[in-house]
Amino acid sequence: MRFTGEAAGLPDEEQAAILQMAAEIGVPATFLAAIRIAENGRAGREFGVLSEAADTYEAQCRIAALSIRNNQYRFVERFQRWPVDAKGGRSEEFTKFMASRWAPINATNDPDGLNAHWPKNVWRVYQESGVTG
Repeated sequence: MRFTGEAAGLPDEEQAAILQMAAEIGVPATFLAAIRIAENGRAGREFGVLSEAADTYEAQCRIAALSIRNNQYRFVERFQRWPVDAKGGRSEEFTKFMASRWAPINATNDPDGLNAHWPKNVWRVYQESGVTG
């Protein structure tokens, strides 16, 4: 299996790791890939995980996937519905909800205000990416 869209530009080993982790945790691989692309972090920060010790790609990927899953449940608790839309299963509302927790605006670790762009960047990649094969 491989990604289509912008996520197809990730190296093959990263695509394989994201697909495997997403399947293991039970989250959309395209959303996990979108976080990877939006964060674009250096080695040991690929997914932007700063709150926990995660200095390997696998640890970064796992924590991001677990965060997606946990926020899906939080979304359900708050809105009493699963975070998908009827058109294509992808929810911009969930993307914004996730952003409020993952990349909050005015966070102390975001002095340049880049978190303000996180939801639209993740949503763009999430919408245009798919999985084939």
